[in-house]
Formats: sequence, structure tokens, C-alpha cells
Amino acid sequence: MFFCQKTIPSNDSLVNGNFEQELNIGWNQFIDYQNTLDVIDRATNLDSDTDYEARIKKYDASCAKLYQTVNITSTNMQFSVKVNLSANEINHYATYWSAAAICLRYLSSNNNLLGETRIVYKSAHCPWVSSNTVHLIEATVPDTWQTYSFNLNTELTNLSGVNPANIKMIQVVVMDTTNGC
Repeated sequence: MFFCQKTIPSNDSLVNGNFEQELNIGWNQFIDYQNTLDVIDRATNLDSDTDYEARIKKYDASCAKLYQTVNITSTNMQFSVKVNLSANEINHYATYWSAAAICLRYLSSNNNLLGETRIVYKSAHCPWVSSNTVHLIEATVPDTWQTYSFNLNTELTNLSGVNPANIKMIQVVVMDTTNGC
């Protein structure tokens, strides 16, 4: 599996949102059950431009992610991201699955998860589906740089189970996950 991305926040809420500084500035890293092939890094050769992009590659069962939580005073804000997502199933006859995603997790003042938006490319067996608290924006073309941009207030209309007035924090998660591909 392969995943790389570049965040282009329209506001200044994220620290190091464009990954031009080392990843330990602003971002937390997590790899569950680390394999020697797993990667969380940044490089300038992942896109045709000369600036940095972050990359996450996860093999075997579990998750690798970069994440950052920010306090917000309003959901009337713009979010934009340029991503190159890919997820592969090595054995298409098995039920193993994988997914690469940018997740916006909407949190209450005491860190309770209220809902989530996922910009995702997922393999055929991935069980992720939209619900009243999870909205999937599915990338249809893997291994291609694509830009997604939206206003949070507009996006939250896709999450009928989330009261925007209760959202006090947003966690941005850059993730590559699998259950055993």
C-alpha cells in the first residue's frame, strides 16, 4: 500500500500543515504493529513540485497515521487538501482490505468523537460506509494527485447525527490502514 499527501489548509489552524518542517513539528505519529517496510516520512520527490509532501505506507494488519488536533471557535472554515491515495489488496479472493484516507474527526470539548469526514481510496473489501456520523468522500482514481476543498459547515450537512454547535475541536488524520493485505 502507498499513501502520500500534501495539506493546504485555508486557515492557519494547523501547525506545519504543508509539511515543510520536520514531521514532529505539529504532528503526532503512530504505527500500530510496525513492520520493517512501514514508512511515515516526508520528501520532495513525491510530486512534480519542489516542496515537501508527507508519505505513509503501511503493510500487514494495522494502521499508520499522522494526526493533529486543533481547537476551533467556528465550523465556518475552509479545508483543502491535495492527496495521492492508493490502497491495494494483494489477494483479491481473500477478505483482507486496505484504505488510505484524510480524516477530519469532529470532537466535543472533552475529546469525544462526534463524527468524521473521510476522503478515502479503499480496496474492494473495505467495510467503510457512510452513515449519519461518517461521510466518505471517495477518490475514484488511485495514484493521482487530486485536490479536495470544502467549507466545514457545508460538509456537516452530510452528517445528520452531528450537531455542529457541539464541535469544539477538529483532529486531522492522515492514515493508511489495513486488516492484513
